[in-house]
Amino acid sequence: MPRPAGVRNHDFEKKRSALLDQLTDFALNDDLRRPSLRQFAIAAGASEPTLRHYFSDRRGVVIAILNHIHDRGVPLWDVIAAPSVDSATAVEEYFRVTQAGLTHGGFARAHAFGLIEGMADEVVGQAYLKALLDPALEAVQRKFEATCGATYTGNAGRAAAFMMLSPILVMTLHQHLLGGAESSPIEADGFLGQIQTWLAAGLPSKG
Repeated sequence: MPRPAGVRNHDFEKKRSALLDQLTDFALNDDLRRPSLRQFAIAAGASEPTLRHYFSDRRGVVIAILNHIHDRGVPLWDVIAAPSVDSATAVEEYFRVTQAGLTHGGFARAHAFGLIEGMADEVVGQAYLKALLDPALEAVQRKFEATCGATYTGNAGRAAAFMMLSPILVMTLHQHLLGGAESSPIEADGFLGQIQTWLAAGLPSKG
């Protein structure tokens, strides 16, 4: 007897999760173009109707991928948010952990995927902010609030978060995803060390 319309199969979530793992790996390793629903289906070893069954449409696929990347990122953000002894140490710890996550953990590609998709679709853009960009910024703000208290609440904390995330994210995109390592190479340790020195000197240590 066929399953009534609208009723999910008993292993719906298990199959959806398996598809999502494959789709996310594809999104993080593809050539950074906007894949069609058909290309997503091929990458997942599924049919387009199957993806529609589990994700509704192409937008649903993309948003599900962003949310899945968010779930993978939570442990990293929790590490980033841990308090430090002072603001200078917080800067050093943040750059060390974040550089590893962006360059080796695939989060630069995750941000690139979110930016490409989000700027083409306002709904996806909001999903990218909620799933990836805002949590990355909030982790920095949490770190500085836990380290230095009221000094980094409100606009001050938000500004510190943007100052911390922006240079390392842009440098990683520039070098690793836009070809800058060949056409305009940066000596990463010296570059980031200089930024750390400036930020540590300019950020207050006490609330």
